[in-house]
Amino acid sequence: MPYVVDTIEVEPRCLAPYLEVVERLGVPVMTDAGAAFVSCATTSTEIDEKVEVQIVWGFDDHVHWNVIRKNMVLDPRFYEYADRVATLRAGGTRRFYYPAPFSPR
Repeated sequence: MPYVVDTIEVEPRCLAPYLEVVERLGVPVMTDAGAAFVSCATTSTEIDEKVEVQIVWGFDDHVHWNVIRKNMVLDPRFYEYADRVATLRAGGTRRFYYPAPFSPR
């Protein structure tokens, strides 16, 4: 299973609101679109720098990912989610990862 890994930077004061938006809006939109929610983790708020939030989604292949993308843009909730997280984030990346052959499945 490939993964989409979103690594988002937020100011420490924005962490709790960001996680709330992801949990209440992002997870339902993404899972309803067909993505598998794998995990969400953060770095510390106690080291006086921006916090990174890592959100991992699983999918079958790139054909499946294109279906997920189509389903997201057809869902009005996606636009509310995108607007809300955009106001809280300071930066970030999205990368596609593929398990190494020796990785557990």
